[in-house]
Amino acid sequence: MRFRTTNPMMRNMQKNATVASSTAATYSGVVFKSTLLLLIMLLIGSFTASLLIESGQIIGGIGLLIGAPIIAMIAVFVAMFKPHLAPFFSFVYAIMQGAFLGVIAGIYTIQFGDHIVSTAILATGGVFLAMLFLYRSGIIRVGSMFRRIMFSMLVGLILANLFIFIMSLFGADIYGNMFGLYLAVVVLGVVLASIFLLIDFDNITQMVEASVDKRYEWMLSLSLIITIVWLFVEMLRLLAIIASSRR
Repeated sequence: MRFRTTNPMMRNMQKNATVASSTAATYSGVVFKSTLLLLIMLLIGSFTASLLIESGQIIGGIGLLIGAPIIAMIAVFVAMFKPHLAPFFSFVYAIMQGAFLGVIAGIYTIQFGDHIVSTAILATGGVFLAMLFLYRSGIIRVGSMFRRIMFSMLVGLILANLFIFIMSLFGADIYGNMFGLYLAVVVLGVVLASIFLLIDFDNITQMVEASVDKRYEWMLSLSLIITIVWLFVEMLRLLAIIASSRR
């Protein structure tokens, strides 16, 4: 079976994927590995967040804030380009990203209250189930043109976030004169992250139906987890905007 995709991670998987002779990737395998990685992130994140909330200090200090996402990013690239190392580096990603998200969750909890993180988690879960329904029911179909449009929009979103970040360094107030732009970018982020779940679902479907080797379950799971994390962070940002506007 031949695949066409604009996702560079998936292109690498498809280039190196081999049809399994005995053990092929399955939906249940991807679900199990994705759930395992999410649980690890949840446990690590909850621990890190609770320490920050109780002590007011970040465990590991500034080194964690800088180092954890960098290590997580390196782990993603190694896992995607070295399939035999994907199991180990998927766990590295889950641990590092979990610790980093725990700090973010702790900061948001301190600033906006106890319910913002749980609300973001519930919202993320709700969107995940909704997009899964839309994909499985065939209401939304993922084709090559759909993928190209979404990745073009992703580039635009990255540039917009970079612009806002640079402007904030020069003293711009994102809740003041840049509020409209910031709100639009965050809402677009939520929408795009939600839609990218459809692309992940389609990638999983294509690879499983092609009976690729079972080791690629880790890569598919990791790709899905990355999108879920992205959606969760965007949900947190949106809820923070809502909470700030009520003050």
